[in-house]
Amino acid sequence: MVPTAIDNEAVRGLERNLEQVLRDGLQLTGIDAHERCAAMLQESPAIASRRSELTRKLNRLRTAKVELLRFSA
Repeated sequence: MVPTAIDNEAVRGLERNLEQVLRDGLQLTGIDAHERCAAMLQESPAIASRRSELTRKLNRLRTAKVELLRFSA
């Protein structure tokens, strides 16, 4: 009986207010909410640069693999 009471008070109590707390804390509503959300989702320039660099390396490796397979065939 005690675990059920704890579950109802602690876990379910948190669950009831979680959505509102997240909205308020992250400022997902109100004036300029769209801009704030877009800023939170914006990728870091450093990460974008690293992704671009890794994509270029991957393409070079794929090209090299094709060339090596052509020689070994």
